[in-house]
Amino acid sequence: MAEAEANAVSLKLPSFWTAHPEVWLTQAEAQFNIRGITADATKYYYVIAALDQGTACRLLDVIQTPPDSDKYTHLKQQLLNTFGLTRRERAAKLLDLSGLGDRKPSALLAEMRALAGGHTSCLLFEELFLRQLPDEIRLQMAQESFENLDEISNRADALGQAKNQCMMTEAMHKVFKKTVLTPKPTDNYTTTNQVPRDYCFYHAKFGNKAKKCQAPCSFSGNNQASRQ
Repeated sequence: MAEAEANAVSLKLPSFWTAHPEVWLTQAEAQFNIRGITADATKYYYVIAALDQGTACRLLDVIQTPPDSDKYTHLKQQLLNTFGLTRRERAAKLLDLSGLGDRKPSALLAEMRALAGGHTSCLLFEELFLRQLPDEIRLQMAQESFENLDEISNRADALGQAKNQCMMTEAMHKVFKKTVLTPKPTDNYTTTNQVPRDYCFYHAKFGNKAKKCQAPCSFSGNNQASRQ
């Protein structure tokens, strides 16, 4: 008992997450278990202390008149009822998913599982997950068995990583090719055909076949063409 009390003193929960109440409560309960905190009142008051002003005001009736027993359980349920998503809201979010974005497929799967509330072993959920993947990954996985969604998401992660590496390699190859093949300009030559910049128009265009020359011009055969 003394050890549990000492652990309770060292516990400080983060501020309550109104956007993700289920996750916050799960982490809070993990901290209670790690420290051996089992007393209902102790858990209740720790959660109360973690509520910000706005959240506490919305639950003022619950806080001011808690039940005689199961205070924490009652508070937990009120937090979920107030800030958690309803079943229809969860379903709507699943149907409104807009693709993978910058997430890994495994991260997307975890998000979808949280929204589904455990209802993931069905054909519809598998199809919803598959449709969020990029076309090239989805086509490679269309014939896969979805008995183990973790294996499926890990395979999708690997395919996505391979795709990104290929794109990076291709981009580097293009940069390298452009760097090697593009001639570097110099002070004496043009950037297009390596003609000295101090050649006149006629010698720059016709070289030795030029019939005219226009000063100034450094072409060595100027005496063969009349200057005009």
